[in-house]
Amino acid sequence: MTIDTLTFNTKHLLHALFQSGVHYFVISPGSRTTPIALLLAEYEAQNQEIHVYIDVDERSASFFALGIAKTLQQPVVLIGTSGTAITEYFSAVTEAKISHVPLIVLSTDRPIELQDNGAPQTIPQHNIYGKLIKKAITFTLQDSNPDMTDYIDFMTQRLVHESNVYPSGPIQINLPLRKPLMPVMGDTSIIQIKQLTFKSIEMNIPRQILSQKKVLFLVGPNEYENYRDMLISFSKKYHIPIVADVLSRARTTDTVYGIDSLLKKGMIGSEYVPELVIRMGATPVSANVLKWLSKEHIPVWYVDAQASQDHTRHISQVINVSPKTFLASAEISNSMAFYGLWLSLNQLPRNITGEMGISQAIDKFATKDTPIFVANSMAIRDMDDIFTGLHTQNIYANRGVNGIDGTISSALGMTASFKKRGILLTGDLSLFHDMNGLMMAKQYHINLDMIVINNNGGSIFSFLPQSEAKDYFEKMFATPLNLNIAKVADLYDIPYYKINKSEELDKILKQSITGPRIIEYKSDRVVNVKNHNNLMGV
Repeated sequence: MTIDTLTFNTKHLLHALFQSGVHYFVISPGSRTTPIALLLAEYEAQNQEIHVYIDVDERSASFFALGIAKTLQQPVVLIGTSGTAITEYFSAVTEAKISHVPLIVLSTDRPIELQDNGAPQTIPQHNIYGKLIKKAITFTLQDSNPDMTDYIDFMTQRLVHESNVYPSGPIQINLPLRKPLMPVMGDTSIIQIKQLTFKSIEMNIPRQILSQKKVLFLVGPNEYENYRDMLISFSKKYHIPIVADVLSRARTTDTVYGIDSLLKKGMIGSEYVPELVIRMGATPVSANVLKWLSKEHIPVWYVDAQASQDHTRHISQVINVSPKTFLASAEISNSMAFYGLWLSLNQLPRNITGEMGISQAIDKFATKDTPIFVANSMAIRDMDDIFTGLHTQNIYANRGVNGIDGTISSALGMTASFKKRGILLTGDLSLFHDMNGLMMAKQYHINLDMIVINNNGGSIFSFLPQSEAKDYFEKMFATPLNLNIAKVADLYDIPYYKINKSEELDKILKQSITGPRIIEYKSDRVVNVKNHNNLMGV
C-alpha cells in the first residue's frame, strides 16, 4: 500500500514519541486533529502499551494530562485543534512550568497560507505559551523531503528527553496542516526510527561530615524521584528529625507533621532551634516554617537539583544534587535528645473537629499506598496540619501556582495512571471550577472517591484580613454558590453519598464499587475558623 506524506510523517512522529517513552495521550478532538487522532487510535489498537483518552473540554483535557504526567513523572502528550482551543491549555501549561511536569503539547494548526489574513479559527500558535515552555518547534508533516522525516525522528526524541530532564517542563510541537486531512488507514508497513540514547551521569560529591549536633531536615514537595526510604533510614541512623511536607511523599509516622499549626501557636520554643536546617524539595505548603527559619537566623543548606529556586532568599548554601546523592555522601553526629524533642511534637494533643476531621479520617481509613489528590486553599492546609502518613504517602496537588482550576481533572488523571482506587479531597468552589472534568469520571469509569467539603464558598478567605470587611465580605470573597452537590452528581450519573460526621467516611470507603463516587460533607465557615483556632488547644 502506498501512503501519502502526511500519513508517513505522522506515523513517524507517533512512533518516535512512543519509542521515547510516551505511553499516554490525551486528545481534545477537533477537525484539524484528524490525521493525528485517527492514526493514534489505530496505533493504540495495535499496541497495548499505548493509552489514549478523549476529553472534549480542552481545559479539562490539559489538567487530566497534567495529572497523569505529575503522578508517573513521565512525559504525556496533549493533542488539541487550532484556534482558541489550545489557549485553554494555558493554565495547565503554567502549572507544568512551575511544578516541573513533562507535558508535551501537540497543537494542530492552519497552514502558513491561512495565517494573518483573516482565516477563521486561526491564531499565531507557534510558541504561543512563550516563556512558560522549555522549547517550541514546528513540524511540517506534509513536507515530502526525506530530511523532514529524519528531522521529525531526531527532534521528537530530543524534545521528549528535554521535557523530562532537570528542570522538567512543558514542550510545544506545532503542526500546521492543510486539507485534505484524512490519512491512509490500515497501512501495515513497519516504521523504523534510529533511536537516540541519552545517558545520565550521576554526580558524585565529596564526603560531607557535619560537625553540628542539632541538624533538622525540612522536606518540601517532591517533584522527582522518591527518596522516602533512604531519607527515613538516614534519619534513624543519625538521629535527625524530619519535618515533612504533606506533598513530600516522605511523610510517615516517623516524621514531624503539622509544623504550621505548631508555629502559629508558639509551640516551637528556643530549645527546638537547630544549628542547621537541610532543605529538600520544593516550597513547603506552610509559609510559616520558612518565616521561622529567617526570623531565627537559622543557617539553611538547600539540597536539590532546583535548589537555587528560593523566594525567601534565606538559604546560605546551595547543593545542586539530588537528595539521594547527598544522603549517600553525608555523615552527621546528631544529638539524640534533639531528635527525641522534635519527634515528641507528634504526641501533642490536637482538637480535630468539624471539617478538619475529614483529613484525619482519610489518614485513618485510606488503604495502603492509596493515591490522594488534594485541592488548594483549605484542603491542602488541613492535610498538611493533620495528615500523618499512617498508610500512604502518595499525596499530590497542583502547588506550582496554587490555583483551584483543573483539580477534578488532575485527580482523575492521577487515578487513571494508578492501579489502586484514588481519593480526591476538595472544596465546593474547586469542584465548581472544574465540573466539566466529571465527564471523564463518567466516561472512563475512573475509580475515584471525590470527597467534597461543602462550606458554601471560599473558606480560606475567612482566615484572611478581608474577612473583617463585614459589609462586603460575603459578596466579594466568600462567594457562596449554593451548589446542590447531589444534583451535580446526578447530572454525571455518579453515585452520591452524604456524611454528617467524619467517622462515617470509613463505612463508605469500605463499600466496594467500580467507578467514581461523590461524598459530600457540609460545613460552616464561621464554625470552621473557631475549630482551627482551637486545633492545638492553646
